[in-house]
Amino acid sequence: MSNAAAMLKRYIAAALAALRNLVPTAKAAPQQALAALQGMGRTRLLWLAGAILLVVAGLGLALVSGSPSDTNAGIEVKLPPIGGKPALLAPAPDPALVETSPIGPLPIVGPDGRQPWQVYARPFDITDKRPRIALVVTGIGLNRDVSQAALDRLPGPVTLAFDAYAATIKEMVATARSLGHETLIGMPMEPIDYPRQDPGPLTLLASLEPGDNIARLNHLLGESTGYVGVVAILGERFTQAKASLLPIIETIKKRGLMFVDNKTIQESATIQMSQQLKLPWAGANRAIDAEADPAAIDQAFADLENQARRNGTALGLAALSPALIDRASSWVAGLEAKGFALAPASAIANRQTVLLGPP
Repeated sequence: MSNAAAMLKRYIAAALAALRNLVPTAKAAPQQALAALQGMGRTRLLWLAGAILLVVAGLGLALVSGSPSDTNAGIEVKLPPIGGKPALLAPAPDPALVETSPIGPLPIVGPDGRQPWQVYARPFDITDKRPRIALVVTGIGLNRDVSQAALDRLPGPVTLAFDAYAATIKEMVATARSLGHETLIGMPMEPIDYPRQDPGPLTLLASLEPGDNIARLNHLLGESTGYVGVVAILGERFTQAKASLLPIIETIKKRGLMFVDNKTIQESATIQMSQQLKLPWAGANRAIDAEADPAAIDQAFADLENQARRNGTALGLAALSPALIDRASSWVAGLEAKGFALAPASAIANRQTVLLGPP
């Protein structure tokens, strides 16, 4: 046995002896026990306390470890999720909310009336009276590295909108949901300068028959599952063709989804249709372009705060970029101290709208 071990053994023995002497004294005469402790001196009190801790630790280890024959008799303890993040979102897909199709699982309203936009939503305290700000980041999935940075750095209340052309969209949506992010699917629509600006082969076009556009929409929706709705991508020309737009809005409503417009209430061509159909709707109060510099991004965030103070809600629609992730991660971290609630897009639905008269 080493000198250190022998000394430690003597200390523990002395501590136990002191305890044996003190305990009867403490029971019979507390004042005498206190006097005995005071007479021990600071140094002895310190090693006595240390020795007591060692004894207690040894007893604890003995109780936890048990004998070798007890190794299979322990109680199984369920570990928390990796990273300490709670599993906030409901499992997806919910079998009752899925229509099986050749192009993938399509969302539907359940037999009991449950709607995907509510079931797959990130929970939010509806009694929270603070002004709500939602941030929707679009274009997730195309650039894998930048998309992964968004997953790593942006907190769960930020809503992530996935590009339907992303190669691993199903896996990335599942990963985003596991981190607490509510998700949307980007819905490309015909821009004013089409085909010079072409959003891809699944773009909804005013020149197509309604059935063809619905088929394209279903193809977009079948790429993944667990999202709460769709977000408009471009669409200045398509949204002006009401005969083409209405069947799309009806299909989104039929499938129990919400619609996030890339336009404000004042500019939107979808809000009146959405209200008439009772479709959950939210519009972008401020858009942040992928080419925006850090100063412009900061100004856009300041505008969102001002709008939320005035109206109680605001939604920012931001295109994915490294600069956006950098500025947004700092901005959202300070919202609570300013008195705002960072909310998922679903918590903004139908809170920006105004009462419209009959058509």
